[in-house]
Amino acid sequence: MGLRLRSMQVHCCAVRLCALVYFFAFLGNVLDGPIMWKLEAPAGYTSGVLVRLNEIALIPAVLVFLRPWWWPALLVCWKIWHDTTRAGGFWFFFGWDQMMDEIGFLSCLLSVTLTLYDHDGQSEDNQQPSTSSSGSSEAAEHLTPGQQEEREPVLQAEKAQNSPGLRSRRPASERADRADEAMKRGATDLTEDVMPLSVRQLLWHPLDPKPEGLERCHAVVDWARSMAEISLSLASFRLFFAAGLIKMRAGSPCWKDLTCLYDHYETQPMPNSAAWYFHNYTPRPFLRIMQWFAIDVSECIVPFLLLGFAVSMGPLGVLRRELLRRDEWYLQWLACFPARLVGSVTIMTFVLGMFVGGNYAFLHPLSLVALVASMGIVEGVPMQKKSVSPEKAVYRLVMPWLTLLLLLFAFLPSLRAFAWLSMGNERLGILEPLAQSGFVRAAGQMNLGIAYNHHAYFAGAVHTRNEMVLFADAGEGLIELDIPYKVGRPDRAPRQTSPLHRRFALQWWFLALGSDPSWLMSFMELLCHRDRVAWEAVEWNDKVHANLSKLQKVSVQMYTYHFSKPGSSDWWSRDLLRGHGLEISCV
Repeated sequence: MGLRLRSMQVHCCAVRLCALVYFFAFLGNVLDGPIMWKLEAPAGYTSGVLVRLNEIALIPAVLVFLRPWWWPALLVCWKIWHDTTRAGGFWFFFGWDQMMDEIGFLSCLLSVTLTLYDHDGQSEDNQQPSTSSSGSSEAAEHLTPGQQEEREPVLQAEKAQNSPGLRSRRPASERADRADEAMKRGATDLTEDVMPLSVRQLLWHPLDPKPEGLERCHAVVDWARSMAEISLSLASFRLFFAAGLIKMRAGSPCWKDLTCLYDHYETQPMPNSAAWYFHNYTPRPFLRIMQWFAIDVSECIVPFLLLGFAVSMGPLGVLRRELLRRDEWYLQWLACFPARLVGSVTIMTFVLGMFVGGNYAFLHPLSLVALVASMGIVEGVPMQKKSVSPEKAVYRLVMPWLTLLLLLFAFLPSLRAFAWLSMGNERLGILEPLAQSGFVRAAGQMNLGIAYNHHAYFAGAVHTRNEMVLFADAGEGLIELDIPYKVGRPDRAPRQTSPLHRRFALQWWFLALGSDPSWLMSFMELLCHRDRVAWEAVEWNDKVHANLSKLQKVSVQMYTYHFSKPGSSDWWSRDLLRGHGLEISCV
């Protein structure tokens, strides 16, 4: 049996993954929020209220992970995150913070579509599934009668044995074999269906495995479900193609000569322990191959496979149906090629490689959400129970149209992004009045349809690693202090933080790049004043924390860091850069 992923299955996984990303994003804010918002008060909230709000948001994130069709809980996550990023100040300037708004909004609409039908399969009159996104079912239209017979649903064991029509269509020996097969399959299905809270049900099926009395949903339900999936595919295309294109158009020369990975693992913002091994043990020719696969292939070429849904539309759809009618196997294979599945898996390989070799908060898991939603290769017909309550009937009549309207609302701001991807500028010509309308501006303020080229996405490579190191004198001379998860003492192993976003530790990396140090001065002053929140943001050191009453001064010094060589007892080697320090007297 081949890999058969239904749209409902991958949609549930995509929504669950989005909920998981929300959980870690909120948890990171809970851990770092006290010191972040102590240094810069949030707009419209007190520090304590915003931290508590993020604590509360952990609950709906867990609920959506367990029940991906509970879209109101996911909407609560989206609202709290949106308010947090708007109120959180300069701590939330990362591209993935705004990206969370867009992917979360689209995932919420995808979750809505899970409530619009009761089952994902064939209708009772054996209508063929639609092909709005995968196009895999159109091949069934061109099978021979014998092949179509083989594809018919297996009857229940009793029906397989007693149906005169079935007996008349197959030889006796074949009828017996198929009856036995149907009985075994029925027993297997029964075992699966009665398994309480099984892993299979948790990961895949949000609805009854085999509800009875089904009919095909209105076409608008299929439209809403397909367009929600396509919207995530387009968002993924904009993200990865823009990330690759900006490197090629305006990035550092090393992106073109395939040498960026020579020092990437050492100079990335927050390396982990695996980065040390990649840096020291990966041959340079293989690093060049890795970069070629990551940038030239996964970011600049493969994203076009995510647009595979287009082959079922318009003239391409006509051409595809013609290919399916041909007898040549290679033409049929080409027409049935699962482009979006191949594209998603290829980019996932690149994303997971980046996740293993470094800490980029929740960027990589969030990037996977849209890719997972595009992996379905079996597009079933959304089915619903014939008898539903009047309230549910009204809900399923209104919500598909509302979903389509909101998807259009989320798509329109991306016109500028597509203009930049195709022409290198964001001018829209005759569509400029539409882009300037209040409708589109409102969507842009919600971070929908983001032009990802506005975020550098590491186009400007960094080739040296400088770090600010904190010291304090509590009567025994200057003692080095570590910030949790930040690069510090040479003997201290880089730690894994992703998918958590430890914003306070990451912000120190930007100091050496010339970012505004005003927050650092405020932090050092709080340390001098023996502020509890400030000292809780520093790793415990007996010589300092136990003698804060004797604190005399706090200082920072800048060092150049390099990964140590194999055989060393340390993880890092470093050299002091004189003339780049700060010092505050606490006396």
